[in-house]
Amino acid sequence: MPNKATVRGVLMDATLAPVSGGKVIATLNGSDVFENGVHVVTQRIEATTDQNGEWSMALIVNGEGDAAGTTWTVEGYDQFVSKVFEAKPLFIPVALAATLGDLEKTSAQNLRAARDGSVSRLIIVGDYSEYAALPQSQRRDTDLVLVKGE
Repeated sequence: MPNKATVRGVLMDATLAPVSGGKVIATLNGSDVFENGVHVVTQRIEATTDQNGEWSMALIVNGEGDAAGTTWTVEGYDQFVSKVFEAKPLFIPVALAATLGDLEKTSAQNLRAARDGSVSRLIIVGDYSEYAALPQSQRRDTDLVLVKGE
């Protein structure tokens, strides 16, 4: 069973007002190489925003294979089914909670790191113990861990 990370955010319109009753849709597409061969993966997850525009969803970590090529696309729609935003290609390196904004900042670097084992991944955590609690298979010696202290 793949690991999952909880990704969260706030859906806002152009005036920065929260969008209540909107939809956030995350789509995973791609492939990855594991010990027993190549896996083609796809998944679609939906969440509805609450009255404050907040949403969260558990998304498969797509950084656990040997040569990751999978990425997430996350789209937000208001209550009138008009697209508010689209973020792609997002890469989730480990099974830790993350904000959509943090993923947007780190995805390109972490996707490169997944393809080249010598490149460092940037992992953002609220407390170092979160990272230390990950299984050894999800940690790398080259990881850069940024503690935000949320």
